[in-house]
Order: sequence, then C-alpha cells, then structure tokens
Amino acid sequence: MSELDVQVAIPTHKNDGRTIRFTIEGLTKQTYKDFNVLIVYKPSEGDRTLDVVEWFSKSLDIKVIYQKEGYIEEAMNLIYSNANADLLLTIDDDNIPDSNWVLDHKNFHERYEDLGVARGKVVWKTGSSKFKLSLRELAKKVIYRQYSSAFDGYGGYLTIYGIPTDRRPKFTNDYMKTITIAAENMSVKREVYKGFVLPGYTLRGFHNEEILTLHAIKKDYFTAEIIGGLNKEIERMDFGVKKDSLSTPTTLKGRLNLIAEHYLFPYAANLVGFPPKYLRFVQTLLTISRTGLEREATKLGLSLAIQGIEHRLEPAKVREMLKKGLDELIAGQNNI
Repeated sequence: MSELDVQVAIPTHKNDGRTIRFTIEGLTKQTYKDFNVLIVYKPSEGDRTLDVVEWFSKSLDIKVIYQKEGYIEEAMNLIYSNANADLLLTIDDDNIPDSNWVLDHKNFHERYEDLGVARGKVVWKTGSSKFKLSLRELAKKVIYRQYSSAFDGYGGYLTIYGIPTDRRPKFTNDYMKTITIAAENMSVKREVYKGFVLPGYTLRGFHNEEILTLHAIKKDYFTAEIIGGLNKEIERMDFGVKKDSLSTPTTLKGRLNLIAEHYLFPYAANLVGFPPKYLRFVQTLLTISRTGLEREATKLGLSLAIQGIEHRLEPAKVREMLKKGLDELIAGQNNI
C-alpha cells in the first residue's frame, strides 16, 4: 500500500484555550510531522481559544473552520466534509497525544488496507468513570446476542436489539476488532469518512463513533482498537474549563442524557442499515429490572428509538423529543 497523507482534526467549544494548548503542543512534538491540522471551532463569548491556535500556527499548518450551530455531531460532520487526507485522525481538546501517536495510526492503516476505523489506547484521567452503563450486570438480565455474523470476532459489537455492547476479549494480534471506537483517539480512511454524515439526533453525541464504524463495516472494512496510538486524557476542570466533558458529565441531567442516548442508539443503527429486533421486549425487560431515574432515562431512550423507527421520524425531530423528555425528567425530580 502506498504511503498515506495525514490530517488531524480537533473539535472545540468553550475551552478558552486552557486544555487545547496541551493537545496542540503534543502535535508539535510528533515523530511523524508531515500532517496538517483542522480545528472546528464553535465560538462562545470571551473565549480565547483562537489566541492559542494562532500561537501554534507558527509551527503547525492549521486551518480553522467555524461551527455556527449544532452539537458535537454537527462538529464532526464539518470535520468529515472538510477533511481531504487519505487518513483522518481525530482527538479531543482535552487529550494529549503521545509523540508516536500519528505514526502509530498511520503505520496500522498502511499495514492493513481493509482497516477502516481505528482507536488508539487512551489513558483516562484520574478518577474518570467512563460511562459503561453496567453492561456486565445487564448481560446477566439480557442475552446480548450479536446482530449477525458480520460481528464475528468483534470485542465491541452490535446486538440484535441494535444496542452496542462490549465483551472485551484479549488481543489476538496487534489489534482487536471492535465497533466501540472513541473520537478522542480515532483514525479513519478517506474511503470511509468521505460522504459520511452523522444524523444529528442526540445532544451529547454518545455513540456517534459507532455509527461511523457500522458504516465502515457496511463498506466491507473492519474496525479495531490497536496496540499503540497512545494519548492521555486530562481533567478539564483542573484547568478552569467550565464546560464538562461530553462523555463524563458532572450533572444529573448529563448522566441521564447518556443513559437515554445509549438506549436510543437502535434508531441510529436502523438509519445506517442495521434494523433492530425485539425492541419492545427489551424495553419491558429493562423497565422491570431498573428503578428510579435510571429506569425513566432507559424508557425514554427506548421509547424514542421505537417511535423514531416506526414513524420514520427525522433526526432533528428525535433530538427535539429527547431534549423535551430530559427536561421533563429533571423537572419531575425537582418537584419531588
């Protein structure tokens, strides 16, 4: 396979230049240097991120795209539509890449031509409780059968219900097949991301990467976590960033949002060509087995998935209904 040209993209919003400076500084220290940087920036009042970007533009080829509206899905769509390299790497504005980060991803994609999307290793911030939704406990209650033979050998895979899960087997080679990729440390070939558009149906973008990996599998690529491609997540709050991480919310509403978006994913799976089965069954089962606000958020996600599929609702309508449902959950909690 010929050598791939590389582009690195960073979505950012309300960072104030506080942690993204470490992300960009890490890019200046890469052992492989032949790449350019695309930053999708959603402005906010008083934000000084562009001052940091301008400083580093002396040592890196940086292009800034302004995001006028929308959420993380819209930011990622701007990245996919404006990227122009054989290999696109994405990283969050609160992650620091290892010096071999770009090189590791590049080497893997050149070694495996049918690798469509890859995830590198992430060292989580101290005390991070990445949202896993107690999948091991849920697996005791529900048989998480894989969707089809397309996911044979996959650690993270799609279930028959259209819900992603993770059985995490050991690496059998220098990679492990999985659909559970994270955009904070992701690389994707041009043939996969070009023309791809996220549907824009969530508020926090939870599982948006799984939509991309399912799209890649439909195009006969495999997706995997690789050995290498290391980056380190840092705590935004330690540096005065007021906007919390999308994947580790600090508010009750944020945590309920992630639960709802997890169970709303069958709607997205259906859009990308993996129609789920037995959704009403799993809705009944999980409603019985859960309590309190966790149950209500689960019901919200699955109900919206069922309505969205059966009534062929547009993503914008599903997003509107999700926002309204979460507001009602919190309002009900405040009225107790």
